[in-house]
Amino acid sequence: ARFVEMFGSINNNIYKYEIKTLQDVCEKIKDGTHQTPIYTEDIENGFKFLSSKDVTTGKIDWSNIKYITAELHEKLYEKIKPRKGDILLAKNGTTGVAAVVEKEEVFDIYVSLALLRPIDINSVYLWAAINSDETKNQFNRSLKGIGVPNLHLGEIKNTKIIVPPIALQNQFADFVHQIDKSKLFAKIYLKNIAILLTICSIMNENTNGKMGRRLYDN
Repeated sequence: ARFVEMFGSINNNIYKYEIKTLQDVCEKIKDGTHQTPIYTEDIENGFKFLSSKDVTTGKIDWSNIKYITAELHEKLYEKIKPRKGDILLAKNGTTGVAAVVEKEEVFDIYVSLALLRPIDINSVYLWAAINSDETKNQFNRSLKGIGVPNLHLGEIKNTKIIVPPIALQNQFADFVHQIDKSKLFAKIYLKNIAILLTICSIMNENTNGKMGRRLYDN
C-alpha cells in the first residue's frame, strides 16, 4: 500500500510515470536448473545452491542453504552466473517474493527461482516494485498448475510495473538502505540492553540485592 502511495499504480497512474513489463527493464530473466540436484555435505568444497525457500522473507537467507558438488556447479554456472544487483524471484511453491543479491557471491539456483538482471533500473526499486501488492496480484492471476503454485517465465516477463525517473528510484533505494541501517542499529541496541540487564540480574543475585538498590538509588 505504501508503495502505491509513493508511486501510484498501473490502474491509477496519478504521476504519469512510465509503465513497463519486467522484460522491458531486465536484460535477462531465466530460471534455475530443472534437474533435481544431488546435494553434498562437504560444505568446504561444495557450492551454495539456493531455492525459493531461501528468499521467502524478501531477503536471501544464507543460514540454511544446500550445497552441490563442484562438478555440478561448473555445469550450472556456465548457464547462469548470479551477480550482485540481480533479483531472485520465487516462482514455485512460495511465489512472487523477490530478494536482491546484495553481495558478490558464487552460487547456483534451482528451478523454483527466477533470476532477473535489471537494466536501466535501480535494483532496490525493482525489488520493491516486484514485492508490491499490485505485482503480487498480477502473479496470482497468472499462476499455473494444480497443487503447487507455479509462475511461468512468460508470465513473469509480461508482468507490468510503474517506472518513475531514475533519480526518484535512487532516492527510494537510499531511503530503504537507511531503514535497514536503523533496524540493524535497533537490533544491536536491544541485544546490548538485554545483555546489560542479564549482567545486572546476576550481580544483583550475587550481592543479595544490594546492586539493584544502588542502581535504583542512582
